[in-house]
Amino acid sequence: MPKKEKTKESGGGKFQWILFIVIIPLIVLVIVTGTILYMAGFDLKKPLQNIPVISSLVGSDDTSKTSSSPNDQSDAELKELKKTIKEQKNELEIAQKDLKTSDEEIKRLNQKINSLEKTSENDAKNTSANDSSSNNSSSNNTSDNNSAGTSPDAAASSNQQTKGKVASIYESMDPGKSAKILSELSDKEALKILEELSKNKLTDILAKLTPQKAATFTKELAKKEESENGGGQ
Repeated sequence: MPKKEKTKESGGGKFQWILFIVIIPLIVLVIVTGTILYMAGFDLKKPLQNIPVISSLVGSDDTSKTSSSPNDQSDAELKELKKTIKEQKNELEIAQKDLKTSDEEIKRLNQKINSLEKTSENDAKNTSANDSSSNNSSSNNTSDNNSAGTSPDAAASSNQQTKGKVASIYESMDPGKSAKILSELSDKEALKILEELSKNKLTDILAKLTPQKAATFTKELAKKEESENGGGQ
């Protein structure tokens, strides 16, 4: 019996000796070394994944990537959506500024055209009044003949000059802006202006009009040209 007890005690002593002298210091050494390497920037996951027992505790990079990839994808889509919305807002602001500028330009040109038309009417009236007073100082027969012929001619000449001024404005204007202004005028007024334009400018403006407006003006211009050609023959 004493021999067996001594054998047990000696076996337990050897195990404790191995535990305290070898295993525990080895574990402490591994922990300290791993901590130092981790702080130094070394990736310890790959070496630990090769150890059978520890690999299950550490896990794999693929698993972490798989779990994080949906969130990363959602963040990327959200950023892209915000970027698209911002770009669309910028484009809308630019379009609104261009539209405002175009409307102001149209109003300014309309005011200029109206001013020219009023000036033309006043010039025609003044010319007619001057011709009438001049004709009254001559003989009655001559006065009657001249008042019937000269005054309408002077008014027609003044109107022709006004048409030329208005047409020159449209000749120097961008076709797109000209088309917008003409669309706001009545068909009769627009046709008067179009008749005075050069063929190239007329073609450019008709191309900028709506198909319906362009067809209407083209038809009316063709009718007038046919009537003039027929009258000349």
